[in-house]
Amino acid sequence: MVVASPTKLHSEEHLAIELPTVDLSGDRSMVSNLIVKACEEYGFFKVKNHGVPHDIIAKMEKESFNFFAKPFDEKQKVEPAKPFGYGCKNIGFNGDIGEVEYLLLNINPLSIAERSKTISNDPAKFRQVLTPFILL
Repeated sequence: MVVASPTKLHSEEHLAIELPTVDLSGDRSMVSNLIVKACEEYGFFKVKNHGVPHDIIAKMEKESFNFFAKPFDEKQKVEPAKPFGYGCKNIGFNGDIGEVEYLLLNINPLSIAERSKTISNDPAKFRQVLTPFILL
């Protein structure tokens, strides 16, 4: 089910957006349709009941913030996203333009070991955070 829920921006009380939330515990075909709808109507969405423990999410968010806080030149040291790597694209139409940065990872131990050297200031810690996602 796609549910719009108010989410605070920049911790200011008066700013809120309606963020669609997709519950992944439902029927697969229904969830797929809801994801498509959220993408078409909003361009992004939040998920719940995904099964990823909160402590792992918090660690990955911290690593993500550390990476995206780096200067552009340092982020570009990661291979370009073809399909995996770092990417930065201009987005938007009709005056609502902006830029989106992204990091796509192949969850393969060798790929993670190699890319962690340019992604993180602490590659061993970065690999440890990703360990639950690595395919063995």
